[in-house]
Amino acid sequence: MSRASGKHRGAASVEFFDVDDQSYLDWVQSHPEGYIANVDRMVKVPDYPMIHRATHGLLSSAKIGNFTAGDYVKYCSTDLDALRAWVEFVCGRVATRCGQCM
Repeated sequence: MSRASGKHRGAASVEFFDVDDQSYLDWVQSHPEGYIANVDRMVKVPDYPMIHRATHGLLSSAKIGNFTAGDYVKYCSTDLDALRAWVEFVCGRVATRCGQCM
């Protein structure tokens, strides 16, 4: 995956965050009704990609940090169906819903 952030062509309602924690956290703060797909870079973790509500604290807690620069990148949207479809297209897998927040 490229090291960039921004809206994906062909999926205007889905934003991608990679090595850009500040932009990601800004998006989470300004879209509390949104959804986040947490995607492992290698697309090998069995339960991933996983979709969470933007209000799920583990995905934006200051205590954790390193949200988009480590082993995971984020796709975000206020449209759950668009996010699920885009993640399936990009990763070749159906996203799992978080058992805690979804």
